[in-house]
Amino acid sequence: MLYPVTEENCVFYFETETGNKVSVEFTELTDAFEAVFPIYCVDIYNKVVSNSRANDLSGSATRDTIVSIIRHFFDKFDCALVAFIDTSTDHKGRARHRLFKSWFTTFASEDFIIEPREVFVSGSESYSLLIIRKSYGNTAMIIDAFDKFIRLANTPNGEGENLP
Repeated sequence: MLYPVTEENCVFYFETETGNKVSVEFTELTDAFEAVFPIYCVDIYNKVVSNSRANDLSGSATRDTIVSIIRHFFDKFDCALVAFIDTSTDHKGRARHRLFKSWFTTFASEDFIIEPREVFVSGSESYSLLIIRKSYGNTAMIIDAFDKFIRLANTPNGEGENLP
């Protein structure tokens, strides 16, 4: 089952049966990665309504809807995709990282390459996933650019800017 989805300017919205609102937002990062290929960031937000204690992100309908949105985005734009999973607000990033990675490992491993990385920003551990279509011709170049970005992010005060 997929939830009905609305789209507005690369932001996709849907509501779960418990009334929670989920948004999936795509932001271009091509310049930040100094890349010659399009690369986007995906952010997933789950706004829990006050009377709902349900964790809809672990539900199969939510998973299927989010994976469908991301597949649709890949069909629309020939690009790579980065998911940053922030832990600064509730320290549940590791669980979200495992959950999100498992979705793509289970349901999209035939179509996509998944490259997980840890990011340490201001002493806080966060996670990221690079998602690339296996059919994309520049996978090695994309992974190199992603690794350079992660090394820079993990280096205090940009000291690693000249790292290979």
